[in-house]
Amino acid sequence: MTTAIVSVVYPAGTKFDMDYYLATHMPLVQLKWAPLGLKNWKVIEFTNPEAPYSVQAVLEWEDATQFAKASATPEAKEVFDDIPNFSDQKPTVLSGTVKGAQSW
Repeated sequence: MTTAIVSVVYPAGTKFDMDYYLATHMPLVQLKWAPLGLKNWKVIEFTNPEAPYSVQAVLEWEDATQFAKASATPEAKEVFDDIPNFSDQKPTVLSGTVKGAQSW
């Protein structure tokens, strides 16, 4: 099965409440989207002051169609409506399929 990655990035210089994001928003994402195919998530805080983004969430799905379907559900509205609770900017959402990977 093909793995799909959805990357959600927040612009540098944005108001961002990491405590809320980790304690409330990402558990909401997991609660709403795990039944729809979300396999796991990771949150990265970038430390490079020159980077255009400050935070990235990486969501792994079994395939790209699952995220497309999940993002069109009432559950998605609840997830997206939560954004103003931790950020004053909308994120950029990037998605694609994994074409190669290696673990050791």
